[in-house]
Amino acid sequence: MKKNQKKENLKNTEVQIQEFPNIYFLGLFLLTTVIFFFGQLFGNSFFWEDFVEYVYPVQTYAAVAAGQGSIPFWNPYAFSGMPFIADLQVGFFYPFNRLLFLFIDSDGHLSVWGLQFIIILHFFIAQITFYYLMRYKKVSSLAAAIGAIGYTFSMMMICHVIHPMIVYHLAWFPLIFMFFIRALDEHDYRYGIASGLILGITMLSGHPQTTLYLAFFLGIYLLWYISDNFRAPDKKILLLSVVSAVIVFIVALGVFQIQFLTSSELADLSLRAEMTVEKSAEGSLEFQQITNFVNPHQFGKISGDDVNQANFNMKLANGEPAPYFYYWETAFYFGVVVFLLGLIGIVACKKNKFIQFLLIMTALGLLHALGSNFFIHGIFYELPFFGQFRNPARMMVYVVFAFSIFASFGFDKLFKSTYNEMIISIIISASLVALLILIAFSSVSTGDVPMNTALMSLLYFAISIAIIFMISTRKIGFTLSGLLLILILFMDLYLAGGDFNASKEDPQLTYKMEQNMLKSFKPNPPDDIFRVNTRSYSPPYMATKRNQGMIDRFMNTEGYNPLVLQRVNPSLNETDEIYDLLNVKYILKFDTSTNQPYFEENHDRLPNAWLVNRAHIFPADQVGEKMKKGSFDFSKEVILEEPLKIKLNSDEEIKSKVVCKEYKTNYLRYEILNPESNVVLVLSEIWYPSWKVFVDGLPAKLHRANYSLRAVEIPKGASKIELRFASESFAIGQWITLVTLLISLPLLVINLNKRKKNA
Repeated sequence: MKKNQKKENLKNTEVQIQEFPNIYFLGLFLLTTVIFFFGQLFGNSFFWEDFVEYVYPVQTYAAVAAGQGSIPFWNPYAFSGMPFIADLQVGFFYPFNRLLFLFIDSDGHLSVWGLQFIIILHFFIAQITFYYLMRYKKVSSLAAAIGAIGYTFSMMMICHVIHPMIVYHLAWFPLIFMFFIRALDEHDYRYGIASGLILGITMLSGHPQTTLYLAFFLGIYLLWYISDNFRAPDKKILLLSVVSAVIVFIVALGVFQIQFLTSSELADLSLRAEMTVEKSAEGSLEFQQITNFVNPHQFGKISGDDVNQANFNMKLANGEPAPYFYYWETAFYFGVVVFLLGLIGIVACKKNKFIQFLLIMTALGLLHALGSNFFIHGIFYELPFFGQFRNPARMMVYVVFAFSIFASFGFDKLFKSTYNEMIISIIISASLVALLILIAFSSVSTGDVPMNTALMSLLYFAISIAIIFMISTRKIGFTLSGLLLILILFMDLYLAGGDFNASKEDPQLTYKMEQNMLKSFKPNPPDDIFRVNTRSYSPPYMATKRNQGMIDRFMNTEGYNPLVLQRVNPSLNETDEIYDLLNVKYILKFDTSTNQPYFEENHDRLPNAWLVNRAHIFPADQVGEKMKKGSFDFSKEVILEEPLKIKLNSDEEIKSKVVCKEYKTNYLRYEILNPESNVVLVLSEIWYPSWKVFVDGLPAKLHRANYSLRAVEIPKGASKIELRFASESFAIGQWITLVTLLISLPLLVINLNKRKKNA
């Protein structure tokens, strides 16, 4: 009798959910961020991989230019010259990137600490934005904090620090989603504008694949909302809600135009490998990785301080070893606590329509992430834009995001559900987690890293289950249980991914050059302009980092960038002839007797600018072949793709000379001395349509010459030549963005003031 009474009392006992001031959690999120990245903030740990090879040199060049008050439209320091801000991944107009000018040192180099700080700051932002999303969904502050920590320090976020553009997108997405939901729920365009502004600014950080996935997520939610409310009696309210949500996409696209139009221009002129369905499936999640829900290192572990392919032993479905970059491209672990609480949240809140939507997106994200291992990827490949990207496992962000939300709901449900409902939820969830742990154990051997992590997963699971059952029997209170689960979750995620970004190699030291070499490589414009070749392909050798030129301001023929112009090197058979046309002064060579590298000065190189009076006109699609098959003296003749307006006399000796008067990133100025005849000015500069030329102040045609270079026809008597980078697509995009902001911001502020007056 007493036992039944005790059980009955237990069923009816209500646990008081205590709320805390938001400032407490801002402090907590600051603490977790500092602890997780303590080595980068206060020690000698550094981000690695693409952070070193691409992000650091690119952001250095951007920050130095911005600090000098200019927009670096052109980058003369890589690939013999190419557009710079048009490269979407540069993210020049993303506001946080523009803060980097504050971290330029006296040598004109970007502080690695400063760049890491800006990236790390987004982990603090991610926790805050997720926290406020869950608070809007009426989740307790402790539950919101659990979800925020799980989402932010998941392997999906941590392993993409080397691609910070992805981190920036994911950091802001919870806030974007919150305002998007509010625009629909409250049919208020003000929230649509707010969501669109943040989404547009996030898009400027430069990762189109993540932009696509997040925009698709919002689009599916809009369709879900419409279908759920289509039969509502007041169609006017539904229409207002839909319009408020559509405003999000309109405003975001408007803000993005300053980047989009100029990037589209570059994309049309860039090398883009054909993205077959097989190619787009690279970076697919394997079925065997399902155990990564509980064991992040099931197939080994790679960290910044131990980059070894042998440490990652997963095999693909075809039996081939997975490339080592699959380790971070398929990582998604978000902690046993979040997984367990998430399952409880799913079971306990299965009738909640918001949870139902997230379940659909979880399934969609997981099945698409399987890539070549499941048919859904083939369907997505046929959709607009989706077929342009690899690494479908990145859509696991849906799973990470949704489970973090499920976990927040699940924690609160432990205190709000009836006793029987709670026990059923716990049993079902614990059984699924235990099954995955059992599978993880059955596929590893003792003594290695996978076994250690499997044991840790078991430990976290056991502790979490113990706490949850203590909650169910009301032997532990709300606050203590929440704090304990936060501690366990953070320890779990820290041990799983804390060392992934902990390289001991300082990028600034990596890019440090021997001073005599650097002094030799640096041009002295306008008097001494030249390029340097620092890489050999046979035998393979790099004398400097590929993007070294952007760090130390010397003009390199090499570079590292996912996007490269179709026409960079002149179409010639001999490498030395290419270097002659590109004005390469120093060429990397190898001593055949010792096989040691050395730099040889190229005395046959053509200057930065020279004059010719003989031109051959070939169709654009034949120029490459004609140059390779023909025999041309490029010091006296030029190959063009369009006819000249002036008439050349090839028998006449050229008495004119060309002198460079000014040579800047976005502006070149030359003067013709003794302009006694019609000539063609040829430049060892890469052609691009946004470069505009003026002859004696009047617009002239900039010809594409010798396959990839520039040429200007100079009539007799003309003496002043100017080339300015003036992108029409950028000008249009700039105005669209400006108009979008000028319309959106006042509407946001005016509406806000009206609300305050009516309050």
